[in-house]
Amino acid sequence: MPFTHSQLKTIRKKTPFFVFNKQQLLDNLKKYQECMPKQTEICYAMKSNSEKMVLNTLNKAGASFEVASKYELAMLKDIKVPAAHIIYGTAIKPEGHIKEFTKYGVDRFAFDSDEELLKIAKWAPKSKVYVRAHVNDKARSVFNMSEKFGTSLNNAVVLLIKAKELGLVPYGISFNVGSQARNVEAWGRGVADLAEAMNKLLKHHIKIQIINLGGGFPHTYSKKDIFPTIEPICKHICKATKTLPYEVTYIAEPGRGLVADTFVLVTSVIGKNKRSNGNWVYLDAGVYNALLESITCQGTTRYDIEALSLKKPSDTHEYFILTGPTGDNIDVINQMVLLPNTIQTGDSLLFHDVGAYTFTLITPFNGFPKPKIIECEI
Repeated sequence: MPFTHSQLKTIRKKTPFFVFNKQQLLDNLKKYQECMPKQTEICYAMKSNSEKMVLNTLNKAGASFEVASKYELAMLKDIKVPAAHIIYGTAIKPEGHIKEFTKYGVDRFAFDSDEELLKIAKWAPKSKVYVRAHVNDKARSVFNMSEKFGTSLNNAVVLLIKAKELGLVPYGISFNVGSQARNVEAWGRGVADLAEAMNKLLKHHIKIQIINLGGGFPHTYSKKDIFPTIEPICKHICKATKTLPYEVTYIAEPGRGLVADTFVLVTSVIGKNKRSNGNWVYLDAGVYNALLESITCQGTTRYDIEALSLKKPSDTHEYFILTGPTGDNIDVINQMVLLPNTIQTGDSLLFHDVGAYTFTLITPFNGFPKPKIIECEI
């Protein structure tokens, strides 16, 4: 459940600060576990939020992790995540990173090319490999994930056959519909698309063990821009599993879908100015030190924002342009935020659902530091 204003007002800390809702994260994980096909391994995509309190919570709850570098691996080693709960999910990897994963005991690797197969065979012999393939491209995603990685389904079959010849285990096939996918059927279509490839592999005596559904599971930030929830998405996935030639287990890599609503941000007004293009409100947190995905010159994420405390409450509202504390013109969070017209320096604002792609994208531009994080019981 979300924090109430009264709970947040009891936090006597200097702004800006994030507040972590541990129970919300556990509730989200449980929902994914219940909705996904049976025997689905939830591998949290830690690129979305790698804060230690998040990783610890998920690890203790039995989740696995999708990791993209030896640096992320080091975070998991620090909290003693078992190697069996880790997959190396990026399709192109430095050789030195492969060695680090193998040394720790990780034996599941993604790939999408001949060259990558040869690297894995050299530095992680006999390991399990899954090929990243392109599937139906009608996901209507905000962020496309098929340009940099992936191969055709026909080539995926060829690559898995080669993996077997190299002494590797042809473990499975993965796909990624893109981040913030709008099409509720996208993942189900992705699963159904793999049936033909699975049949072709059977002719070569290869029976894959898993299908990796990837990530992209969306989150709705604003009532003006509604995205599908996990329940109908999983209904289509479960329906599609019945079209496959044989049973497999599944991996899902939620990131944003797990953590987006597990954090809020409290920030204060440090200045206000009426300009020719509108009324500007300057905050002590901006796109660089807190909210990079919201950058208006290229971003699409629009957080739900409301006044948390006001020196002069008002029932009259008007639109404001919200900007951060740096000296950069592109440090603009939102150009049309409806707030009480009495808002002034010293008042505080509350940003909802800021748990994804905030901490991992923070930069200390102009020297402004990352806001502190507080864990609050509800």
